[in-house]
Amino acid sequence: MSDLLPIPALPPAPPEPQRQPGRWWRLTHPRAARQARLLAAHHAWTTERARQAQIDLVRAGYHLGPVPYGYQPHRVTLFNHQGQPRRHVRLVIDPGPAALVATIFRLRVDHQVPTSSIATSLQRIQNQWSDISDPATGLPRPWTSTSVGRILANPVYTGATVWGRTANGQPVPPDQWVICPHAHEPIIDGRTFHRAQLLAPASQGVFSPRLLPWEFLGSDGPHGEGIGQVMQ
Repeated sequence: MSDLLPIPALPPAPPEPQRQPGRWWRLTHPRAARQARLLAAHHAWTTERARQAQIDLVRAGYHLGPVPYGYQPHRVTLFNHQGQPRRHVRLVIDPGPAALVATIFRLRVDHQVPTSSIATSLQRIQNQWSDISDPATGLPRPWTSTSVGRILANPVYTGATVWGRTANGQPVPPDQWVICPHAHEPIIDGRTFHRAQLLAPASQGVFSPRLLPWEFLGSDGPHGEGIGQVMQ
C-alpha cells in the first residue's frame, strides 16, 4: 500500500445553515453569544478531525460504508491513540458474486451488451449468489439496469478503496476522491474498468486526468478468465 496516489486535502463538510442571532441579541447576551461561537468552533474542529480520521483509514486500505457486491468484510481490530479497540473492514473476495461481477464487465466491455439486457439475463439465474442486496436493508432485490450500471461505475473492483464519491447527496468529481490502490484483491483490471467507462452513457463514465487509465494492475485480475459460461 505504499504506492498511494497524491490525494488533495478535502474541504470540511459545510455546516448546517443556522439562523444567526441579531445584533441587539448579541449586545444584550454577550456571554451566550461567546458560548455559541465557541460551540460552533468546537463542532467544526471535531467534524474535521473525524473526517481526517476517515481519510487516514481509506489511505491505509480500509473500506468504509456498505460492502460492495462481490466482496465480503474481513473485520480487523485496531487500537486508537487512547488504546481503545476499533473494528475496521478490509474487503476479501466472495467467489460466486465476484465471478458474476467479472461476467458483467466482460459482457459489457467485450460484447457491448446493454445494461438492461445484462440485468434481464441475471434475473434468469437462480442460485444462492446471483441476487444483489439492497444496501439500506440488506434484503435481496431484483437486478435492474441501474444496479448493473452501478457495478460498472465502481472502481472498487480494480482493487482500490475509494471514499468521498458523494457529499451531501451530490456526486463529487473523481479527482477529489480519496483512493488507495492495491488495497484488496481485484476482480477486474484497470484497463477493463476504463473501457467500461468509455461505453457508459454521456456524463456517467468515471474519468479523471489524475486517474486515467485506471491501470492499478498491468494484467487481468484473478477472476477475469473462464467465467463467461455463467451466463450461458
